[in-house]
Amino acid sequence: MIPPKEKPSWNFEEFLKWLAHHPEALEPGLRLVDTPMDLEPDAAPDAYSLDGLGNPCLIVHLRGFEPTTYDRLLGAMARMRSEPEFSRNPLPTSGVPRLLLLAPAFPEEAKERLALLAQAFPLRCFRVQPPASGRRTPRVQMEDLESDFSWEKHLEAWMEEAPRRRTARLLQACRALSPAIRVRGEHWPLVLQGEQGLVASVHCTSDGAHFSVSGQVAEKAILGLDHDDAVDQAIDFLMRAQEKNGSHAA
Repeated sequence: MIPPKEKPSWNFEEFLKWLAHHPEALEPGLRLVDTPMDLEPDAAPDAYSLDGLGNPCLIVHLRGFEPTTYDRLLGAMARMRSEPEFSRNPLPTSGVPRLLLLAPAFPEEAKERLALLAQAFPLRCFRVQPPASGRRTPRVQMEDLESDFSWEKHLEAWMEEAPRRRTARLLQACRALSPAIRVRGEHWPLVLQGEQGLVASVHCTSDGAHFSVSGQVAEKAILGLDHDDAVDQAIDFLMRAQEKNGSHAA
């Protein structure tokens, strides 16, 4: 007699419970909110969050990629953009909505289509898999949609000379650290990844760049990189994070 297969010990609901305590696994400075937004059922995400600047981030879990998948994503973002302030909106912001996609894998065909959607609205992808054998922490990895990303060109396209110079100094310092910190992201915010996980995120507004971490840096939830001393504080944080083997993310 063939014994029955064991029931999987991990599922997405368990991951969401874990994510509520470890949102930095997706992005430093991210925080989840409990109350759902008033969206249509077919457009509702699996979870709601705010990034370091307070922009709403919809978290959507995909088990596969069907033609209707992309319609669902477009519908959610279209509703967010057309009616940014719902009467029962729990997210205290009118910022630009973003989409965080979670899936077990991202086939090349899906990545090509998602790269097109990312040209219309901020979208970021993460591979989410059960814990490795003998571990309790789920595996979360950011998925690159573009292989030729250059943060130098990214800053050139978005920033004036003074804020660009300060932000470039911070990102150049990431290269100089040992081990180096990787700069990732096809759109804002850029994320800084050490060997042990994500360390910080760098946002852009009309006022310039902002440095966000899980917790506080220089006694602030988010540090504006509007002068050289602030850049020094951000670099000092990264140096100390490297000494402690990176972030608390998975």
